[in-house]
Amino acid sequence: MSEAVAIVEVMTSLLGTRMPSAPAGPVTHAHYRREPYVRCRTGNGTVDGKAVAWTRTEVLLHWIDDDGQAHNRWTPASTVRRIARDDSAWRDPYDDFRFYYQSSPAAA
Repeated sequence: MSEAVAIVEVMTSLLGTRMPSAPAGPVTHAHYRREPYVRCRTGNGTVDGKAVAWTRTEVLLHWIDDDGQAHNRWTPASTVRRIARDDSAWRDPYDDFRFYYQSSPAAA
């Protein structure tokens, strides 16, 4: 069993595929193809993916495993932290590159 499959099995058993039962406010959705990259701590390690939606207490994590299978899981916000696209082990090939690599005002 690959490490990615093991992580998916742990995340599925820990996180399920549920919607937040009582969100503390509305669900916010990221702009299409501009979702922030995040790293989620699991029982066995970490999973890099994108935060496609969130509440104050939970994040909908999207990632593709080593076998090309897409996954979407709600996870506690406390297990997720934002990372730069270049720091992610997985990168979405359909990203809006201009969004992630904007020129900084200081460089202009």
